[in-house]
Amino acid sequence: MSELMSLGENFYVFKSSYWELNSGIMHNEEECVLIDPGYSPDELGEIDDFLKEQGGPPGQSYLIYTHSDFDHIVGGQQFPLAKEIAQENFLRCFQGEQFQYLEEADKERGITRLDFRFPVPEVTFKDSLEISLKNETLALFAAPGHTRDSLFVVLKNRGVLLSGDTLSDQEFPFIHYNAQHYKETLQLAGSLLEQYDINFLVPGHGNWTGKKEEMKKRVEQDIDYLDNLMVNIREYYCQGLATAEIHSVLREVRYKGDYIGEVLMPEHTKNIEKVIQEIGDNL
Repeated sequence: MSELMSLGENFYVFKSSYWELNSGIMHNEEECVLIDPGYSPDELGEIDDFLKEQGGPPGQSYLIYTHSDFDHIVGGQQFPLAKEIAQENFLRCFQGEQFQYLEEADKERGITRLDFRFPVPEVTFKDSLEISLKNETLALFAAPGHTRDSLFVVLKNRGVLLSGDTLSDQEFPFIHYNAQHYKETLQLAGSLLEQYDINFLVPGHGNWTGKKEEMKKRVEQDIDYLDNLMVNIREYYCQGLATAEIHSVLREVRYKGDYIGEVLMPEHTKNIEKVIQEIGDNL
């Protein structure tokens, strides 16, 4: 079941029944900002209905993609009048791969999706972008690591950080781009928590939190996971261990003090391969 939760005045989080995907909705009579609306056509219809109940999308509307993964971009066509915004590497993502993932996911879940169009954002930025609205200021920051085009969204007046596929309470970092950049992005997140006195952290998947200690803990635990991988792989690589041996040893790496279960082990294995490649390329 999808859920709609209010996190303060005119700001809502819509949680999809698929992968606990969180969509951000900031709406009033003059402005509307949507972040990663998804996922199924029925759920996108629910978001559209909600906006209409609130008086309809106003003339000034923005649609922000935290990155180009298929589950975060499927809602674009539902809101054709919104100005689409993304980090500049969004324009260089592997569209064919995401089309394939979307097709497989929809088929597995019995979802019929007509004439999907890959978004072409009107506004992109390299490092950061600030958008001043009447009742809010949006601060967007490049946050590479999970993907090359990942970004953070800060609602400065409300003290909200939407972190895309970073800082989830339900999964360790999935390194689809670069481990070192991911660590630097986590350090950026730690700085943003302080700089903007963040009241709510909303990840792309999982549970949002309004507890500052929980926010800091997520940053620290994810950095610790990446450090364990990078330090150990560098050491084993320099010792001359074969890739298979490194994989065998690092299957035992813990996250939040626990062993990584079989469900998430494939992603952990991909992370090991990614870091081995990075370490090898830089030695």
